[in-house]
Amino acid sequence: MPDTMRFLIRASGARRLIAVMDDTKLAEYYTEETGDGSLAGALVLGRVERVAPAMGAAFVDIGQPQNGFLPLAEMESYTQNSGAKPLATGQELIFQIKKDAHEQKGAYLTRDVALPGQHIIYMPFNRHVGVSKRVSDEAERARLLAAGQELCGAEHGVVMREASLHAKPADLREELAELKARWAEIRQKAEFTRAPAVLYRESVLAALLRDYAQRYRVSITCNDAVNRMPAPPTGLMWEQVNDAELDALWQASRVDVQLQEALARRVSLRNGSTLVIDEREALTTIDVNSASYLGDAQGDMALKLNIAVCDDIARQIRLRNLSGIILIDFIDMHTEEERAQVSERLMAELSRERVKTVVHGFTRLGFLEMTRKRTAATLREQLCVPCEKCHATGYRQERDKKK
Repeated sequence: MPDTMRFLIRASGARRLIAVMDDTKLAEYYTEETGDGSLAGALVLGRVERVAPAMGAAFVDIGQPQNGFLPLAEMESYTQNSGAKPLATGQELIFQIKKDAHEQKGAYLTRDVALPGQHIIYMPFNRHVGVSKRVSDEAERARLLAAGQELCGAEHGVVMREASLHAKPADLREELAELKARWAEIRQKAEFTRAPAVLYRESVLAALLRDYAQRYRVSITCNDAVNRMPAPPTGLMWEQVNDAELDALWQASRVDVQLQEALARRVSLRNGSTLVIDEREALTTIDVNSASYLGDAQGDMALKLNIAVCDDIARQIRLRNLSGIILIDFIDMHTEEERAQVSERLMAELSRERVKTVVHGFTRLGFLEMTRKRTAATLREQLCVPCEKCHATGYRQERDKKK
């Protein structure tokens, strides 16, 4: 795994294009504009429009075309932990957006607020103490759990992130104090604001640095002044260049070329194989084709090919920001041991990123099934609009076809 990650930031007015380079490859891409973009993780003041017990949900006006969706089961759990009163129509309350609105679905909401820091996640409304799943060593998990319990003192909840492994107790206490102060400011702002309104949202760049600065040596090259990044991580390499220099670096890194490849249905790989990626309403499918891949004379060509394409599959999932159910049709393998090797390699490649991803294993039909948490829009949704002629099917009816 490379230990250096580079961010290229092209700014024009209030708009920023952020390219995340993992080694020499484009790993993630974001467009950020003041007042626009993803609201995942944002705290909003919403007004309860309707409580529908039969549907197990409440619908909340958060200032978007579709009302936000709050599961009542989640609300019941929150009420038990926080002592809050049951929901009622007309209430103005603080909600956190867990998932952005998508097509005809409104944003997914929660009342159980979680404010992430570099080392911990602060949860003011519950008493749960947890440890990140990225920490696999049982002894370390036990140590962090004890540290978290001591840190919160049964007054609130915390999740100890992987970065807390090497943090000093004083640093953890300082970060907790900062998160508490931020929460106090948000609550105070809510008292003098009318719903619906956004109370707090974190910039894309701040979120990226928070999640990656502890795992990589991060460098940033940008063409605008540093004016949207309060308290950047210690040791961050930050270089400001002029527009021409950034354009040259952007081109040398093949950002636009890699974006076009990531928008294509068929991806050609260096070893001669191909991936065919179809984004659908309910799921995404990835088909692995050997194409002109020859391998060698050994009998395990399918296994070698499948392992070889795992890094490309993980990169495409991450770059395209695919989410929900993902089914991967690898080249057929004969044994469970071979399938296990492929699953482990894919999980290792997926561990590079920050979005929660779970590999569930091979189905009875031979597909590898996995799920990835949806937060923001996919790359296609960011950069493309549906075709007016074919209505996004990719086909048009041939009316004058000759017989």
